[in-house]
Amino acid sequence: MDSPFLDTKIIDCHIHYPHPDLSSNLIKILDRNRITSCNIVCTPHYNRLSLVPDALQLKANFPERVYVFGGLDISALFMQPETCGQYFAEYAEKLAEMGCDGIKMIEGKPDMRRNLPTPDFDSRSYEPYWAKIEEMGFPLVFHVNDPEEFWDKQRIPDWALKQGWFYGDGSFINNEAQYSQVINVLTRFPKLKIIFAHFFFLSSQLERLAGYLDRFPNMHVDLTPGIEMYHNFTQDSQKSRDFFIKYQDRILYGTDIGAKALLSDPSGGLDVLESGMRISLVRNFLEKDGGFRFEEGQGFLFGKFEGDFQSINLPINVLEKIYSKNFEKLTGLSPKPLNKSAILAELERLSIIIPAMGAAQPGMAVDTSVVEKVKSYFLSH
Repeated sequence: MDSPFLDTKIIDCHIHYPHPDLSSNLIKILDRNRITSCNIVCTPHYNRLSLVPDALQLKANFPERVYVFGGLDISALFMQPETCGQYFAEYAEKLAEMGCDGIKMIEGKPDMRRNLPTPDFDSRSYEPYWAKIEEMGFPLVFHVNDPEEFWDKQRIPDWALKQGWFYGDGSFINNEAQYSQVINVLTRFPKLKIIFAHFFFLSSQLERLAGYLDRFPNMHVDLTPGIEMYHNFTQDSQKSRDFFIKYQDRILYGTDIGAKALLSDPSGGLDVLESGMRISLVRNFLEKDGGFRFEEGQGFLFGKFEGDFQSINLPINVLEKIYSKNFEKLTGLSPKPLNKSAILAELERLSIIIPAMGAAQPGMAVDTSVVEKVKSYFLSH
């Protein structure tokens, strides 16, 4: 299929995969859009605890094409919050042993953080974990905060308000407080290989972000939309282009494909049209010269796509870094091999701990069906 975009290696560093039944649709999306490889970022799941089994089965089927950044076992936050860092340090080693290529944390998203008994990220509780993944060189995709307008009732978009993402009522952590905690972590552990999702939600404060990138040479950001990022970049496209040129080694391509299925209805499958719109937005912005426009259309977590945007027409060598080389520097040139025995041991543990969590959390609809299906898969392959 002909494509209007540069023909080069593409690694999407930020894709969600909330159920093994979505495999064929995801691969169709990757093929249709000529995405070479993808990185599945695993988040906690209220009923199933972990989406890591889903991603590991996908990786087993496509071992040269799929990277996996496993999510932490959040049961530790309920059972032992004051010593969760030691448990997370051990779990990071377990993720690596199973064949994960890194870690995904969404615990810095304000509504997620409010729902979990999460200690401050710069507290003693987390120190063993940060020390361990720094020592391991294990890369982390970290979702910290959300768009700054989500704390302002006058500025928050209607779609975000309906999603329950207004954070200005005093019951959520303040975004600046959370930035402060995370910068303290980087100061203490400067060798952490860290990728802040969604441009660290600082697309409207490029000077501030530049200061952090200059200060912390192992810090990176990904381009995964929020639409607000691309409106912010468009406000001064030359300034944005200069930033991308200067920090070409620190920016990674991502789209958040699968977010709709993750946050609304996994049974509805991955939205092929919406996934294509995400890809088109990011690649038009990076590659084209001049303006481009989306006609009115509904994009999950985007609000209306309709609007005018300005491209920054990056050189090919810069695009190649953003599209694949920067990710490969952090993870290696190919996905890590899976360890079947370690995976089966973790699946057995999950089959025990998920019901235990359900008993401890009233209202939690326990679901071990995916764990059992994935266990059957690995036992038979």
